Amino acid sequence: MAADRQTVLAWLADLAATIVSDVDDLADVTARIAAAPALDSAAFATEALALMRIIAESVTAPDDFDRISVPAMATGETAKASEILVAMGAAIAGCRAEWPSRPAARRARSRVSSAGDAGAEAAGTLGGDGADLYAWLSAVTAISCRLISEIAADAAPVIRIETGISLPSTVLAYQLYGDAARADALVDLAGSATPMVMPTQFDALAS
Repeated sequence: MAADRQTVLAWLADLAATIVSDVDDLADVTARIAAAPALDSAAFATEALALMRIIAESVTAPDDFDRISVPAMATGETAKASEILVAMGAAIAGCRAEWPSRPAARRARSRVSSAGDAGAEAAGTLGGDGADLYAWLSAVTAISCRLISEIAADAAPVIRIETGISLPSTVLAYQLYGDAARADALVDLAGSATPMVMPTQFDALAS
């Protein structure tokens, strides 16, 4: 696939700098990105997939999972290459992120499925060379969706809270869970602008 190598590598470098927290892994990724332009086409494609795997395996937070998306500047063959990488990255990262609730896990599963479909479609444009990649991406996506379904089944459901008056998040966290330290998570899920004044109606974890 005749992708713009510099666009792909710059995107992978940005993802690594943001997501990869292990010092040794980040150093390894950085060195391999620097060496990748000298590889032939087949070796470059294999290396790009390996780099995305390392990045995706470093994901623990939902925000990092969301960062694995096709770069806006990618077009044509570069966009297709990015879709293939995102399909694999999302499938791996979706199983590793710590989803705070059942709906969050289900949304992740939907995104993994959509990314897998786009990646498989891109692989399908490669003709005979893409047949194995198409089958592999389809299998990885299916396995990931099944694992995320199991995660969703075990995750806490979300309930609707109505207080009638605005209260601080620490008060609400203590009333709901007996633990004021869960206030930050309450604010995040509710989408509140400030922890001091929560909405009178918001979503929260059931337990």
